[in-house]
Amino acid sequence: MILNKAERGVTELTEASRWPVWASLLLYRQILDEIEANDYDNFTKRAYVGKVKKLAALPVAYTKSILRPNRTPPSTIGPSK
Repeated sequence: MILNKAERGVTELTEASRWPVWASLLLYRQILDEIEANDYDNFTKRAYVGKVKKLAALPVAYTKSILRPNRTPPSTIGPSK
């Protein structure tokens, strides 16, 4: 859920800032996927993402960074301010 919110926030950044932030976001999502695959056992199993998979995420991050961001309306869930 937090990573999904972060994705919406990346679109608000300047164009020069989006690529590294997208790359980080995608790489951390891969780590989270590995943690989930290990049944959240971080004490006896390492959540490892290989170099090839990491490198494959970079062109995806770049593409996402140059695409025109979608403007989504603010969430109506939760208390309004």
